[in-house]
Amino acid sequence: MNMTKLSNTFTGNIDELLDHCTTVDDETLNQALELEKAINHIMTEMDVDREEAMQIIQEIHLKEVQQTVDNMVDEGLLEIIGHNENGDPLYNLTERGKRVRSQIKE
Repeated sequence: MNMTKLSNTFTGNIDELLDHCTTVDDETLNQALELEKAINHIMTEMDVDREEAMQIIQEIHLKEVQQTVDNMVDEGLLEIIGHNENGDPLYNLTERGKRVRSQIKE
């Protein structure tokens, strides 16, 4: 079965909507519902509009990604191989990281 990701908006008649809903997998639907709950919670608790709440969530996600990358560097899985034109670090897998990646693929 072909599963569909949720988009922000849907256009079409009721039959098309029902067909679309049958192609959405449970995990995607749960993630969308959790995101909506988080947005509403931030809007209420911080007294911000939807756009500001989404920006806060994006900042949280970026911090989580940076923390994961930092942990991978600390564990010897990634290394900084240079910097881009903005001064941001460029990462590459270390030999250890490549071994772990191939073990995961197996």
